[in-house]
Amino acid sequence: MNSNMDKATLKAERKAEFKEWLDFQKKELVKNVNIVKQLVLRSIKVQYRNSVIGVFWTILNPLLNMLVMYLVFSSMFAGRGTTPVEQATYPLHLLCGNIVFGMMRNATVQSLPSIVQNRGLLTKNKMSYNVFPLSYSLSAVVNFGFSFIALLGVMLVVWIQGQAVFSLNIFLVFIGLPALFLFCYGLSLLLSAMYTFFRDINHFYNVFLTLWMYLTPIFYTINMFDGGGAAGAMMKTVIRLNPMYYYVEYFRDVVYRCSAHAAAIESMEAANEVVSASMIEAASLPGFGETATLYLIGLATLLIGATIFMGTKRKFIYNI
Repeated sequence: MNSNMDKATLKAERKAEFKEWLDFQKKELVKNVNIVKQLVLRSIKVQYRNSVIGVFWTILNPLLNMLVMYLVFSSMFAGRGTTPVEQATYPLHLLCGNIVFGMMRNATVQSLPSIVQNRGLLTKNKMSYNVFPLSYSLSAVVNFGFSFIALLGVMLVVWIQGQAVFSLNIFLVFIGLPALFLFCYGLSLLLSAMYTFFRDINHFYNVFLTLWMYLTPIFYTINMFDGGGAAGAMMKTVIRLNPMYYYVEYFRDVVYRCSAHAAAIESMEAANEVVSASMIEAASLPGFGETATLYLIGLATLLIGATIFMGTKRKFIYNI
């Protein structure tokens, strides 16, 4: 009996502590909202300071990266493990993967040293430490928006060439984007806290990002490993353990892939042609399970990052 009462009391105390923590976070967010706005604007301006075309680099940069990747990888990967529609829309495959992975990379690389680099502001002003990782994560979202303009331009070119890539599915981006932001912000909190104590993590993380990029299907597809035996199966397992795989694939599906395949299937059925299972699968929009996976990954990463950040922030002042 006493044991049950103790558990109930403990549960009530934890619930009260969690509610108190949430109330505190809301107050902190309201208090620092103007600071975050200014930091986001500063982050965007600093990126393109002394640049001739300024913020237009956010549009031009993903296009140039896509062009380089297309020239290097199109002959090797454009037709491997893909449907005919995916071969025809390979530039979109590259660009979608590039801007989604780029959002994560920009948020985390800028957030990594943010606590240490802003030691002056932190020591002279009473402000929350987490405003810096938050502002860099938000500025990455802004850059994603500009890069999306470049994606729409390439979609227009592909559409003119005869691929039905435009549809209302594209608005589902706004469902997946918050989940990607949560993932980026959680990772930013974790990395910025670790950098405060271990400066060498900056070098390790840059190397890790290169490996991470190659393990994310940006210029290839996971179906490329079909029929590869044990080695192929192992590679597919490794890729599926990569959180960015799910974000990249979701954005490709809702932006262009499902609509392009649905239109191709309609044309094939009208011509009495056989529709393959891979075509039908590629035309299927992400369901609740796929979308929930994005948010579970994002929330889990945010929980881990916030726990470590909040648990170590009292020692930041002695290490910055």
